[in-house]
Amino acid sequence: MAIDLNALRLKHEQLNNPQSGNNTDFLKKFYQIPEGTNAVRILPWKDDEKEFYAETKIHRVTGPDGNVKNHHCRKIHGESCPLCDLYYALWKTGRKEDEDLARQIKPRARYYMNILDRESGEVKILSIGVILFKKIIGAMLDEDFGDITDIEAGHDFKIVKEMDGQWPKYDQSAPRPKSSPLGSKSEIATNMDTLHNIHELVKLEDYEDVKNAAALLTSTAVQGTVQGTSQNEAVNVPDNDYLNKLQS
Repeated sequence: MAIDLNALRLKHEQLNNPQSGNNTDFLKKFYQIPEGTNAVRILPWKDDEKEFYAETKIHRVTGPDGNVKNHHCRKIHGESCPLCDLYYALWKTGRKEDEDLARQIKPRARYYMNILDRESGEVKILSIGVILFKKIIGAMLDEDFGDITDIEAGHDFKIVKEMDGQWPKYDQSAPRPKSSPLGSKSEIATNMDTLHNIHELVKLEDYEDVKNAAALLTSTAVQGTVQGTSQNEAVNVPDNDYLNKLQS
């Protein structure tokens, strides 16, 4: 029986970049925050070895076809990141169009955590930025709340989403004042058994894949002939030299 190489390539892409393409099963795991007030319970991790959240940084790259692909920043793993290098190099050119592109690919912090959606009763992955994450951490550092993820004496969290133009605001989000158990003993067991492995979402992307994404962006950002770049080159490369090299 012949191996379907195209099918293998598609599966490989889905495994390496599960947020791309039409991977609807994967996307269904994520909680889509509706506008208005939403009650959720932030869940602890199943053991004490890891935090209840996973942290990464994301570069959002829009391709020529208009599709947006998320790339995990390699620097969070202590490795060189061509998209970070491109981001800093673009700021140095002094051109407005380069600054606009830099803003688009800026590495943005992202936090994943398991939550129980009180409306549907499903365990989902909550993916949030710094502003909402600060509110959650701030509540946990407040002695009036403490560990809001505690399954016996934690607090539900109200995510209040308001739109300011095209941007969401979460200013009114806060824990519920009264503590409560996560649920009955059987419900707690079921919910904890269905936790998603959020820590697997933070992965080290292949250097060449990230470099190729950066090179694709530079084809519209700069002009010139290029000579290639090695993985060991320093981040602080002078201005257009680095942009040109990425176009190899």
